[in-house]
Amino acid sequence: LQRLLWRLDYALVWLVAWLARRMPIDAASRFGGGLGTWLGSKLKRKTAIFRANLALAFPELDAGELDELVSQAWGQAGRVLAEYPHLETILKEDDRLVIDIREPIVTYSDPGKPCVFVSAHLSNWEVACSAMAKMGIPNASLYSAPTNPLLDRMLLESRQALNCQLLPRDNSARLLMRALKEGRSAAMVMDRRVDDGVPIRFFGSDKTSTLLPAKLALKHHCDLVPIQVERLHDARYRVTFHAPVRPTNPGADETAQAMDMIQQVHNQFEDWIRARPADWFCSKRLWPKNTAAKQTEVSG
Repeated sequence: LQRLLWRLDYALVWLVAWLARRMPIDAASRFGGGLGTWLGSKLKRKTAIFRANLALAFPELDAGELDELVSQAWGQAGRVLAEYPHLETILKEDDRLVIDIREPIVTYSDPGKPCVFVSAHLSNWEVACSAMAKMGIPNASLYSAPTNPLLDRMLLESRQALNCQLLPRDNSARLLMRALKEGRSAAMVMDRRVDDGVPIRFFGSDKTSTLLPAKLALKHHCDLVPIQVERLHDARYRVTFHAPVRPTNPGADETAQAMDMIQQVHNQFEDWIRARPADWFCSKRLWPKNTAAKQTEVSG
């Protein structure tokens, strides 16, 4: 039964990718947006997770506003899916990526000094690697493989256009350390919950988060650089490399420094998400189900 469901999922996604590939990139992006909005309304369980996350992040929204935001988020997710067959176009066409560097990146001027880059599931987060490729920054990026191995193979084929080394999240610490030692920067999207992580404040509640990027940066004396991806119009993006995050108290122990750095990263993520909430792909539950009730008790 599971293999049958995998094949059905694969057939649906393959059909969407096949259609998108035969369209101009901007038309494909718009097609994906419409499809995502429609399909999201059918996926009740995933929609409930989107809604729960966004309700905790934006408690000031009423039910109607929240429903509209969830619908818009599904539309953005559909755009990302339809843009996978066009990742090579996003990299090659000069007007597809606007790169904004807020503070000089050491690895850009000296390829022998890698950095650790972190980002969130905003807009099309995949193009962060496209921006690094355009800048000539060799990197090893973590990816979460879908449960469906057929989809995993298909997505990996599209991601070859990112011109980076893709590493599975299993044994990620060892693989990323090896990449840094070999002179490649490490990159990861890290706004999701990590069950074996540590509590870090995110939108006013603790989310278990990984300390790996901060610990790698501290151990290898690398800069920890947050990357923000913003959709400008259709499949055109601005990729902003923000100033490196550094520990507030360099005299603290490594774990305390790492927690402080990840908290700073989370604070930036909050600012980016508040500015463009519909661009946030929060399809995984970030907080325990009773978090909203606990917040109410505290505020009461």
